[in-house]
Amino acid sequence: MRNKSTIAKLLSEEDINVVQKQSSTASFDVKNRELVLPIWKEEMSDNVADLFVCHEIGHALYTSPDMLKNMIERKIDKSYVNIIEDARIERMVQQKYAGSRSVFLKGYKELIDKDFFGTKDKDISDMNLINRINLFYKGTSDVPFSDEEKIWVDRVANTKTEDDVLNLSEELYNWLKDKKDKEEENQEEKQEQKSQSSTDSDEGESNNQESGSDENNSDETQSSGSNDDNGDEEEENGSSQSDQDSEETNSDSEKSSSGIDAGMGSDLDATTETNYNKKQDDARDINAKDREYSFIPKVDLNKAVIPTSKIFELFNNQYSDDVNKLFLRKTTEEIQTIKQDNKKVISYMVQQFEMKKSADQYKRAATSKTGSLNMGALHSYSFNEDLFKKVTTMPNATSHGMVMFLDWSGSMADNLSSTLKQLFNLIWFCDRVKIPFEVYAFTNCYDRTNYSDTNKPIQDFKSGDLIVDEVKLLNFFSSKMNKKDLDNMMVNLWRVAARYKRFRNWEEDGYPVNPPKPLYLGGTPFNHSIVVAMNLIPKYKKQIGVQKMNTVFLTDGASASISNKFTVKDEVGETRSSINGMATMSVITDPITNTTIIPDESKKRYYYGSETQTATLLKLLKKRVPDMNILGFFVAGSGAKGLVKKDIIMQETNCSWEEATQYFKEINKNKVLVTKKDGYDEYYLLPGGAKLDVENGDLDIEAGASKANLKRAFGKVSRGKMTSRVLLNKFIEKVA
Repeated sequence: MRNKSTIAKLLSEEDINVVQKQSSTASFDVKNRELVLPIWKEEMSDNVADLFVCHEIGHALYTSPDMLKNMIERKIDKSYVNIIEDARIERMVQQKYAGSRSVFLKGYKELIDKDFFGTKDKDISDMNLINRINLFYKGTSDVPFSDEEKIWVDRVANTKTEDDVLNLSEELYNWLKDKKDKEEENQEEKQEQKSQSSTDSDEGESNNQESGSDENNSDETQSSGSNDDNGDEEEENGSSQSDQDSEETNSDSEKSSSGIDAGMGSDLDATTETNYNKKQDDARDINAKDREYSFIPKVDLNKAVIPTSKIFELFNNQYSDDVNKLFLRKTTEEIQTIKQDNKKVISYMVQQFEMKKSADQYKRAATSKTGSLNMGALHSYSFNEDLFKKVTTMPNATSHGMVMFLDWSGSMADNLSSTLKQLFNLIWFCDRVKIPFEVYAFTNCYDRTNYSDTNKPIQDFKSGDLIVDEVKLLNFFSSKMNKKDLDNMMVNLWRVAARYKRFRNWEEDGYPVNPPKPLYLGGTPFNHSIVVAMNLIPKYKKQIGVQKMNTVFLTDGASASISNKFTVKDEVGETRSSINGMATMSVITDPITNTTIIPDESKKRYYYGSETQTATLLKLLKKRVPDMNILGFFVAGSGAKGLVKKDIIMQETNCSWEEATQYFKEINKNKVLVTKKDGYDEYYLLPGGAKLDVENGDLDIEAGASKANLKRAFGKVSRGKMTSRVLLNKFIEKVA
């Protein structure tokens, strides 16, 4: 369908799209500018699909929304209007695009062969005029017309405007109706004459029989009377046959003068049009879900992204010297401690990255001869043919980039501090290996409390586009920031996490200060942020000039759905419509890559509309940046212990209860489950709470502990600081 859409856009000279919906016939939605094809039981052939596209393009170009309204007001038969209007717009399309002529010929030939018009085993000459006109303009050969009828055929060929079509449809219907009425009157007169002739004959015979009975009662007379009866029967039969011959003669005379009998049939219906529509209806898949089509919009990044400078301004105003100084000092000290405690983790990540990168680098290295003699090898000329110097070309191993998206929703409150620690590790890692990076938090809360210049729609109206206006991306970190700004932003975000953390000693650590209102935790516009990312990441990749992009999403739950799209815009204003009805399937197209994705819900055991939408959007994002890795960190644990429940494991991995039991043990052991999920290249299922902390516990030693107990305690803390080696190894392998 995406190829048909491209053709449709070009031919119609406007931004229309070809869609498949639960429609009984192919049609063009003149209001929403959609070319609608039915959802077929079997895939339609290219000939038929192209025919429908070219036909409906004619409506897009030449049929206005007012035509149907005028037809209804004038009470003109719809079938007649359809047939004559189809002939008009198809002729005009063929005149405009000569190459479409073969499309119409091949397409209609296939439909006629499949008996879409109900002509199989029927004599076309017996059909009424409107049906024969329809077949003639659908490419049927040798359609018979009388001289009188050819006038109407020519008038159909000469229609120029919609008014021409409406007027001719009304005239033709009335002419056929008058003709039919006259034929019925003539038929009734003939029937009456025939009935009267039969009555007169019966009366004469009765009189003769009565006269013979009075005058002669002999056997001879009776015999003679019997012969008379036979003669009268022959005369009656002869008279009846003569009448039939006369009718046939008149009929033949009529044919010879007009060329062919009009053959009106029993009524005025356009049965070929009715059969055509019925055939289309029979061929569609009525059990398939209806489809609601929408498109990835173009987003204004200047309005969608809140810059780091603005965020610093908000934090500086909120965390001034007038607020709780103990809280400010403690949170600053905590960040320094976290950074110090994670140096070993960062060093391990850097070491693994350099190893993986180096191995891949040498694997892709190219060796070639320089053309210069290797003087050190000249002595071996008698047995060595390779006397030239060689050069090994190493690919650029530092051409990596990373963009991270952080869930800034209320449900992250309990796990925000642990998630930030994971995020800080990624930032410190990127900073060490000089990978360009950007970090954004997605939120729908910013505009609810902030009425600045940024509180504007991030997209312009365009019919069919998804509406993602509610999302804003908070640009917390960037590789362009200096070391001081990186540290200050980490402290500020840690203060937000400390405010939401349940288990914190306020007497020792200071009573928390609320974050700036625009930076409160809100909803989860994850899907909306993916749409913005489709506009942001390709631009960023081009800007920094890297070869390999890695996009990381850190979330703790399913996204809110993108629920609406733009439909029409008129004098009343913009109209929006829902795309997530229970009886419909949401189909999304990216007009930049010309990619359409129809979700396959049958493969998903646990189906949620927003998650299917997430997978669709991630696939479209990957199409925008084909060589990119998409990695997902999902904080699945809940409660004080941060355990990951089995039903969550089943939902996220689409596995059985038995498999979830094994995965449950794996998460408890490795602090991560590395798996695959639709839309992601790799998916990391993480516990919550203390299990998510990279420090994972303090040194716990009883008084008088033995040397062995001391060793075990220190080993436990060391393992805690290097928690999730499986996660680190897998992540670095993907990034490198």
